Amino acid sequence: MSPNQEKPKIVIVGAGGHAASVANVALSAGYEIECFIHDKKGGQQFLGYPVHAAVSALPSPSQFHYAIGVGDNAIRETLHLNLTRQHKDLHYPALVHASAVVSSFCTVEEGCVIMPGSVLGPNSKMERFTFINTSASVDHDCVLHAFSSIAPGSILGGHVQVGDRAAVSIGAVVKDSIRIGRDAVLGANSYLNKNQPESTVAYGSPAKVVRGREWGESYL
Repeated sequence: MSPNQEKPKIVIVGAGGHAASVANVALSAGYEIECFIHDKKGGQQFLGYPVHAAVSALPSPSQFHYAIGVGDNAIRETLHLNLTRQHKDLHYPALVHASAVVSSFCTVEEGCVIMPGSVLGPNSKMERFTFINTSASVDHDCVLHAFSSIAPGSILGGHVQVGDRAAVSIGAVVKDSIRIGRDAVLGANSYLNKNQPESTVAYGSPAKVVRGREWGESYL
């Protein structure tokens, strides 16, 4: 971007802690924040920017870029589905912080947010709206499926697969070639050395499944 070129403007859906983190990444990636969206905080300010109750409050919604600043994976997916039904032409760029190390051979799809200090290895794929949080590490040939997330300081070995909406919690380590099923949650500081079934909660070192999990059940 040349010094005189206007920065693209982005609207962040959400107005809480995770939205602040996404805003930080957006600024680092060269965007200018237009506003935040939160249905219960319309008319307020967040981080010095206005908050609107809905995207429809904007004069021309399609002129902006968008990011969903919500950490809960199922809620993030639901928000995206609702926004798509209301506004079919919104654009969600991948946001990558300048301090992240992303291999030239890594795929990062729309809506992904790559936080400061994270590392993405070659031949790995971050599917739509995946969140890679601060100082997390994804080694080579991993696939993180849509709306999944890995928390700060977590580590994935090579060839790991993380299912749709699954979450790897803070400081967890996943052995190479492990599969984590959709909607599963791996607890903080766990070490996973066996495949984790979908819709389960596992933790410990080595991690063990402790119970089932309902779709959309809060984990944050």
